[in-house]
Amino acid sequence: MKRIALSLAALGAMFAFGLPGAQHAFGQTWVSGTGNNANPCTRALPCLTFAGAFAVTPAGGEIKCVDPGPYFGLTITRAVTIDCEGVEGGVLGQILVNAGASDVVNLRGLDINAFGNDVFSNGIEFVGGAALHVQNCVVRNYIGNSPHGWGIRFAPTTAAELFVSDTVLSNNGSTTIADGGAILINAPPGSTSKVTLNRVEAQGNFFGIKADGSAAAGGVINMTIRDSVSSGNAANGIVGLTASSGGAAVVMMVDRSASSHNGGFGIIAAGPLTFIRVGNSSIAGNATGVGTLSGGTLLSFKTNQIRGNSADGTPLLAVGLD
Repeated sequence: MKRIALSLAALGAMFAFGLPGAQHAFGQTWVSGTGNNANPCTRALPCLTFAGAFAVTPAGGEIKCVDPGPYFGLTITRAVTIDCEGVEGGVLGQILVNAGASDVVNLRGLDINAFGNDVFSNGIEFVGGAALHVQNCVVRNYIGNSPHGWGIRFAPTTAAELFVSDTVLSNNGSTTIADGGAILINAPPGSTSKVTLNRVEAQGNFFGIKADGSAAAGGVINMTIRDSVSSGNAANGIVGLTASSGGAAVVMMVDRSASSHNGGFGIIAAGPLTFIRVGNSSIAGNATGVGTLSGGTLLSFKTNQIRGNSADGTPLLAVGLD
């Protein structure tokens, strides 16, 4: 009994004073703008950077923010959650996800900002892992040359999934370079990228949301955009692009969303392997509302409002509701 009492007392002390065992035993570490990477990364003694905390966070663990930081970017090589909801952790630089084939990565409550100075990266770049979840984040001011200058670039090398919700992407890409934008989706060679965007806002970028299968060696981008807005972008609001021969297919559903006030097309399907279906959506105020190029297919459930563009575009082919 005495031995049990001593063990309980030790455990209580660990929680009371934030010693490493208390936090790391549950896979949780902490960062603060006034922290130090020599610390044990507990809430009481937080690390300074995400990279410092990640180094001592076990696979599947969680990094939390004591305050808004700012923090620097990092490379994620295993399953982890970075959760700064309620604090909005500021990130300078890029978050690169290059994790294992079964690893799931979660990013929540982050303000990822290049301040227009980082021309060699994207806000969030995914090249490896099973799935990436981005929730309640802001990604802005990435202006670099291709393949950089994107708020989120999803370019897996094997089958993977992307889920983005309640997230704003603004001022990404460059009119000078005529490239970059809010979100770029690529296909893994011979496999599938599955993407769901829900309550996402792409505002004031060069491109808005782009699914590009033109450079892949086969494969499919299967993408759903719902309750989202792509607006005020210099070029096209929503783009599906495939190669004239070969490459990956793009299969996209746009539902209950808006693409408005863009300098190019509101929605465009380009390439013979591009198939976009649109329902319950508003396309207004664009240079051209909707269109197809090079054999692309753009279908309507006839529940959309496509009016008030400089040119509304070619009437869309109808598709049944069932």
